[in-house]
Amino acid sequence: MTSSSFIKRAPVRVNPVTSHPRERRLSLDGEWRFRLDPNDSGVEEEWFDADAAFDQVIAVPGCWQGQGFGGEGEDRVWDFGLDARTYRATYAGTGWYKRHFTVPESWRGNRIWINFGGVHPSAEIWVNGSCVGSHSAPYVPFAYEITGICGFEGGNSVTVRVHEKDRFLGLAYNWQGNWSGLYRSVELSCTGPAWIGDIVLRPDLDSGILGVEAPLEGDLAPDAVLEIFILSPSGEAVAATEIEWDGRKRRIEVQVQDPVPWSPDTPTLYAALLQLRSGGSVLDAAAVRFGFVEISTNGRKVLINGDPYYMRGTGDFAISPETGSPDTDRTRWRTKLATLRHYGYNYVRCQSYAPTPEYLDAADEVGILVQSEMGALGAWAGASVWHTYAWPRPTPLYIDRLLKQWELTVTRDANHPSATIYCMSNELGSGTEFPRTAWRCYRMTKEIKPTSLVLWTDGGYNPDLPGDIVNADASVLAETEKPVIQHEFRWWSSYPDTRIKHKYSGRAVRPYAIEMAEKKARENGLEPTLPLIAANSQRLQYLEARTNIEACRRDNPDLAGICHFTAMDIGFTPQGILDEFYERKRATPEEWLRCWGDTVLMIDRDFDDRVLAPGDELSCRILVSDFSHPHLAEPVLTWEVELEGSIVSSHGSRFEHRPYTTTGAGDLRVSLPEVSRPSKATLRAEVGDGVRSFRNQWSFWLMPQEGEADLDVFVYGPTAGSWLETLGGVEEIAPSRISSGLGPKTIISSVLDDELIRYMERGGRVILAAGEGLTRPFPSKLGLKKGRYFFLPPANYPPFSDGNSGTIISDHPLLGDFPHEGWADLHLYRPISESPPLDLRGLGLPDSDTIVRAISTYFVSLPLAYIVEYKVGNGGLVITSLDLNQDWPESRYLLARFLDYTTGESFGPDQQIDRGIITRIASITSALAGIDGIHDRPGAGNET
Repeated sequence: MTSSSFIKRAPVRVNPVTSHPRERRLSLDGEWRFRLDPNDSGVEEEWFDADAAFDQVIAVPGCWQGQGFGGEGEDRVWDFGLDARTYRATYAGTGWYKRHFTVPESWRGNRIWINFGGVHPSAEIWVNGSCVGSHSAPYVPFAYEITGICGFEGGNSVTVRVHEKDRFLGLAYNWQGNWSGLYRSVELSCTGPAWIGDIVLRPDLDSGILGVEAPLEGDLAPDAVLEIFILSPSGEAVAATEIEWDGRKRRIEVQVQDPVPWSPDTPTLYAALLQLRSGGSVLDAAAVRFGFVEISTNGRKVLINGDPYYMRGTGDFAISPETGSPDTDRTRWRTKLATLRHYGYNYVRCQSYAPTPEYLDAADEVGILVQSEMGALGAWAGASVWHTYAWPRPTPLYIDRLLKQWELTVTRDANHPSATIYCMSNELGSGTEFPRTAWRCYRMTKEIKPTSLVLWTDGGYNPDLPGDIVNADASVLAETEKPVIQHEFRWWSSYPDTRIKHKYSGRAVRPYAIEMAEKKARENGLEPTLPLIAANSQRLQYLEARTNIEACRRDNPDLAGICHFTAMDIGFTPQGILDEFYERKRATPEEWLRCWGDTVLMIDRDFDDRVLAPGDELSCRILVSDFSHPHLAEPVLTWEVELEGSIVSSHGSRFEHRPYTTTGAGDLRVSLPEVSRPSKATLRAEVGDGVRSFRNQWSFWLMPQEGEADLDVFVYGPTAGSWLETLGGVEEIAPSRISSGLGPKTIISSVLDDELIRYMERGGRVILAAGEGLTRPFPSKLGLKKGRYFFLPPANYPPFSDGNSGTIISDHPLLGDFPHEGWADLHLYRPISESPPLDLRGLGLPDSDTIVRAISTYFVSLPLAYIVEYKVGNGGLVITSLDLNQDWPESRYLLARFLDYTTGESFGPDQQIDRGIITRIASITSALAGIDGIHDRPGAGNET
């Protein structure tokens, strides 16, 4: 339906951050008339007619689903295979916009253009009832000349049909469901018979020369002159030139004296003002911001203006809860991206999409590098089981559209100093079926922006495919000498926070993860606990993230950086240290910078090595990774160990410092004193050079030695394969002694049977070491096996019921003075890490006397626990699935508190357990007792 008589331009500048005083623009943002077209009958019924009435009002820019146009159904969040009502309304199909406008009389005799900043998925445009053209490239702003069909005396109308064709080109725009609409500004503009085409600036920091490529298009007169002025960051003119048109497109050079460089630390911006004149009239004008910056690599380092930078990135999934569609509010983006900088991030990977120019304007200002991914090799493709939702790849049907959108988007963003990294795909692994396309895309990008860094995939490595840097697992360091950035580290997902549900009120995106958490918690009676669940889950998330990030940076000194996935929560996966509004969850910027700053101190002890016993020595090496600008000069390391408010040891010394890598800075060995109760020790370290200093700290726990206890305690039943094997000095008791009524106060057992049930009914107390059959084990996710029951799940991929979201520990006499602060810190890592929790609902056990709760994933909100107690007759039962291995100081001390409680006068569970439930538990444990390994299989020993 497009007429060839209407000139189309793409890309064009729409809603520019800065304008030339002689530019002529008129915004069409604001209220438009609107109508959904669920039957797609609007074309046949001629809704494009200038007089066709639309009875609803919608705001532009924005998306219609986020403004409530559609139904109450659910949409598919394809990355998780889940359905939810993600936007205020759900709708996939066609919608129509209409707006009346008046062309200024002063524009008469010039070319009139209508400019669209962005439409998704695709559009057809009519002006005054005439079809002027169509568009199917969501990232690319475009314009049509409408001079011949515009009136100056009366009103004009523009009608836009937004429809589903080529939705795949939006890539991750559709990550949390279908949205549609005019998501960026719409404008009228005016030029003379000739105009300035795509402006590409190429600043050279070393020489101070600004190369200007500004093709002149249209009907040019012989006296045409292009004037260029360069404005300093303070707005003063620092250079100027003018070129008489000679009929050839060419590169113009402007000399800028002593340019101030742009970097993440000093995001200095200049502006170029261009003006095309002819016969005393200004035909066209434009203003473009830019920065003098040089992005390069040297061996394993990424350099910015010649200095190595540690790339500290995050992923972004086009989540804008305020708008639903990509946000175009620069003020909001300045605040959000400034928050990322305060938390130490210096680059953002836009996961399988290209951000808006408004986003890049804010990134230019705050100093964040941006990686765009426009899917030239198939976007979120990949052949693994995790990528069943692959987009079209560059086969003959799609290659032209994929590569054209790539080319025009790179051109759109070429002048942004922040737009420096371009990636063709996500997680293609070791190769692609389209290597020539990859190289074509690489060369095309370099021709447009030679200083950009280009790679063929994020999440893979192949030396035969293009890549200035490598984004993959740190293990590929052994295979390449290029800079390697750790890919997607590592999706630690906390529980949705119901405390912030109010933030979504009136927003385009619903709190759909929170709503699911509330629904499931309500079904299982856990809804009152949700605020505490969120708080404890976030404490664990911060602990896990900072501990693992420090270890990754420490153990891989040649890494060029880490891409933390992600700084912000994203829908069903609250995996950020910030929420979806870029606001603080648990960690302050100061806390996060301890692991995420330019300069970070680390120790060579991991999270499973934090508990000490009397006679142990606290020993470790302190390491420093210094990527400050400038780096530290002759730094001094100081450290101290504090125990119960007193400094037990401290030290300070210089060390041989090597910047831009990980350096050993000092060793400490501290003999810790005897303690009478569990005590928390804090190791604090600081490195500084008298001008700047950087700090970090780590927690350790000292457990007192347990003496020989004179307790009435025995062990019962099989011990093989459980922590009961490690018990020392505890006598076994025979069933006959129990049945005779001469049993002790407390029996520790891995089984229940009729004897123990009768024993408890008479007043006896049992500690049941729960194992298989009573617990709810789950496999590790995404290959991350260590600590699966202690740490958070890596992203909320299916199976949705598998994973731990934290713990809640009650103040209870069973724990005595064992420290906990309401949750399991690293001093309980070993007892929990490989020990699945009790499945209370599966066993029919009541949840009222839970002492240590394991927080289930919110998709199911199962009642799970590590320690519970119940009343059985005149006695009682404590069930624990913790690994109380007596080789560990924390487990020795914890079991001692169990025994103090169960043999003491304070023992008194409130919840009476049903006889049928206790009998079922007994049948499960008795049936599995003694079965250990292949030799116990039926028929074992008879196989040939």
